[in-house]
Amino acid sequence: MLYIRTFGGCSIERGGARLDELSGQRKVLSLLALLAGAGPRGLTRESVTALLWPDRDDERARTSLKQLVHSARRQLHPDLLLASADLRLDTRYVSSDVDDFRNAVRHGDHERAVKLYSGPFLDGFHVRGADGFERWASDERTSLARDFAQTLEALAVRADRSGDARTAVESWQRLATAEPLNERVAVGLLRALDASGDYAAAIQHARGFHDRVRDELGIEPDPVFAEALNELVRRRESGGRAQPADAPGTPQQGATLAVLPFANTGGDLSDEHFSDGLTDELIGTIGKLPGLIITGRTSSFSFKGKGLDVRAIAESLRVDHVLEGSVRRSGERLKIGAHLIRARDGAVIWSEIYDRDTKDVFAVQEEIAHAIANALRVRLGPTVSTQKRAATEDLVAHELYLKGRYFQNRVSEEDLRRSVAYFEQAITRDANYARAHAGLADAHLLLAVLGDGPQDYHVSQVREAVARALALDSTLAEAHTSLASILFSFDWNWPAAEREFERAIALDPGYGLAHQRYGLYLMYQGRFDEARPVLEQARKVDPLAPSASMNLGRLHLCAGRAEMAVPLLEAAVELNPRLALAHEHLGHAYLRLDRRDEAVAAFRVVAALGGARGATRLAYALAVTGLSHDARAILDGILRATDQDHLPSFGLAMAYAGLRDADTAFQWLERAYTERDAFLHSIKSTIAFDVLHSSPRWAKLLRRLGLSP
Repeated sequence: MLYIRTFGGCSIERGGARLDELSGQRKVLSLLALLAGAGPRGLTRESVTALLWPDRDDERARTSLKQLVHSARRQLHPDLLLASADLRLDTRYVSSDVDDFRNAVRHGDHERAVKLYSGPFLDGFHVRGADGFERWASDERTSLARDFAQTLEALAVRADRSGDARTAVESWQRLATAEPLNERVAVGLLRALDASGDYAAAIQHARGFHDRVRDELGIEPDPVFAEALNELVRRRESGGRAQPADAPGTPQQGATLAVLPFANTGGDLSDEHFSDGLTDELIGTIGKLPGLIITGRTSSFSFKGKGLDVRAIAESLRVDHVLEGSVRRSGERLKIGAHLIRARDGAVIWSEIYDRDTKDVFAVQEEIAHAIANALRVRLGPTVSTQKRAATEDLVAHELYLKGRYFQNRVSEEDLRRSVAYFEQAITRDANYARAHAGLADAHLLLAVLGDGPQDYHVSQVREAVARALALDSTLAEAHTSLASILFSFDWNWPAAEREFERAIALDPGYGLAHQRYGLYLMYQGRFDEARPVLEQARKVDPLAPSASMNLGRLHLCAGRAEMAVPLLEAAVELNPRLALAHEHLGHAYLRLDRRDEAVAAFRVVAALGGARGATRLAYALAVTGLSHDARAILDGILRATDQDHLPSFGLAMAYAGLRDADTAFQWLERAYTERDAFLHSIKSTIAFDVLHSSPRWAKLLRRLGLSP
């Protein structure tokens, strides 16, 4: 068995022994590192050539890749790679530490994850003349380092809670070494040292941290650190007696709340969809409480399995309160524990355990919502207490629906197809289950935009599922949002889409996806001033959602504010280094600021992540930065290698616009119009087409799309 090690460097092992003879073969190692980092999804050949041989023409790059793959197979194993169109490692013969690390993080195995992380990803490993590879490695390194820090902190917090003082101190010390100016880490180590009985070390650490912050940053430490130190001293002076928490607060106005993913404590990982689904439904139910601002799902779920301190999470999300809990299923019994915590002092202001039959899950959700309303002194409106549920009495159908949502939230094409299958099974069990029809519509909509399959099929499925969902329950905000998306994305019926968005938001003001898509709808029409407050609010509610930062950044870019767009788009890339659209918009922003090298590097990442569609974006970037020959070589490769029935028409039009070939660009836009390309609705806000605006054909095309020139 071969093993690829990427943490702390890059090397290959066979049977536990390092293959030193490969240490000088940088291209072989870089190929294996790329595929190890890509995981089961693999990479297209075009993506690999763009990353490793950016300066070669398409034919030479393909030849180099073919030779490299042959060399790797000959030296390591003939079946090193799967026999597929894309490049993927065959996990029967090769595995990697980065894949093992991600699996350990995903399953909450903190000890294993920390043990696997033996240093930064590809630390000290460089490939000459491959800037795209270097940028890719940097993005992966940042993402993995963040996962490691969160995992190590989770291990430290768990050790704190279990009384394992030695592990707690070691974990906090390791974190403090990695992040010497992080106040939250400094507080964690301070408390761990005190809990271990080493008061002197705690005071010494406090003094050292104070001096380090003052000397390196020129400021005093945050008051949070000073408060923690004062608490330690007071407890020491009072003989270790804990100070009482404040009483529950006065009535709240505009209270803010994050619902953290409920922990699955039943021991069965296959129940993960149930605990996640319960959290999703609680976010939806509690989000309908008037006067309560609830954090979006993406931000709340970004802390799943991290084990971080609730107050640290609340500070990151800027909320006053946090709801956390656990779910355990055993046969037909369901045990749900829920705790409402005030962020400023960590006090539990409400707690309850529900031990019920599984069929009572909906009632428990309503009871929790009522309890939250009472605890936060929030007015409980009739829309919550008497809301119409588009649920089902068939618990198996509900279970299948939760599995569908679970895989849908993972977004990859493979997971979206799995979600479709689960929604269809739920509908087979209960044909009148409106929410299952709405979920099916959402999954097909995402596949129509993100998938490589036949777009027309998915669009028709969205229409059918939405119609059925609304026929069963016309109050479903999710279904109205999906319908609005179809109306403007594929029908170009902008007035009808706006009515559906308004209806969705009126039905469920807390449904974040409706606000995000409505903001994009406004932006695509050039209504930038109207879109800005909508997208700013969407980011405020879901601050750790990469799409929220990306969409707001793109708005600033389209409105001519590239300098404001860059930090938002860089934040989106940091939150999700594999979000190709964020890299693309960042590349456009760099171009507007004449940061050409950074722009091309960003577009190379797009090509690495996005197949033929991403390659057209790279061709555009090369064209506008004076590398027309290389751009044409990429386009020739796409036109030769790609299925002629599934060419990325919109992207090809962008590339030819970059080459200043207006006639060919309009030819591809005409094809995109005929095909109802999934990106054509965004044409007016796509700055790559600015060079076409002076042509009469441009105004004519916009009018055909229902847009004003």
